[in-house]
Amino acid sequence: MRCMRSFAEATTVVGTRDGVYSSTLDDEWSIGKNPHGGYMMALLTRAALTAAERPHPLAVSAHFLRSPDAGEVELRTEPVKRGRLFTTVHARLVQGGKVCIDATVTAGELTDAPHEWEATQQPPIKPLHECDDHRLPTEGGLLGNIDVRLDPHSTAFLRGETSEGEVRGWMELTDGTDFNPLSLIVAVDLLPPTILGLGHTGWCPTVELTYQLRALPAPGPVAGYTRCDALHPDGWFNEDAFVYDSRGRLVAQSRQLALSGNALEGR
Repeated sequence: MRCMRSFAEATTVVGTRDGVYSSTLDDEWSIGKNPHGGYMMALLTRAALTAAERPHPLAVSAHFLRSPDAGEVELRTEPVKRGRLFTTVHARLVQGGKVCIDATVTAGELTDAPHEWEATQQPPIKPLHECDDHRLPTEGGLLGNIDVRLDPHSTAFLRGETSEGEVRGWMELTDGTDFNPLSLIVAVDLLPPTILGLGHTGWCPTVELTYQLRALPAPGPVAGYTRCDALHPDGWFNEDAFVYDSRGRLVAQSRQLALSGNALEGR
């Protein structure tokens, strides 16, 4: 299956004046009516990389202030520091005169070299072909653009059962391209919320997400592992994500602060 617009097309930015870019949030990269957080963060990061004139997002920290609608947005960037090895850029996604995402992007360039040292290896995840029967539905929206297959041990929530606060699975872009340092920002925010396995339901909005690029990914699908360390009675929870390429090498990781949908319904 091919998506209506590839990731590259859906994250196109056009310069309108110094440090300011225009783009369109694509409703085919949404979850329901809400543009996907990782997708919006990647779009904003592309503008920041353009402003920095650097190829890779080494780190991105984004605060999600309000949820925009699909449609036109303005991306405003301001270099904070230009150094020899990296450039720091302040970036904001604006719609209707209101800032929706406020981010700081550290832009630089990674060489395609193996890690000198790595603390842990990829957690056990069932091979891709053993996850075929556990694909997430692909009818329209974001999941029509990315094929997500869950490890069978991570699907208890689909049966109304509870499990530990972690999710494992595979991800592959349906436009035929491989994940790159920019689209990995989507990958770290793509697996189902970990707290679904803890009995919570509904949309779990991201409040803050910090992404780090750890290596350039090899071609092929990527494996994801997410975990929750603590869920507060008020609905606040963390989610840590780790993404590994087809070589089993850690290529991206993130930590986010989010809110449980159950908590939002009670307010």
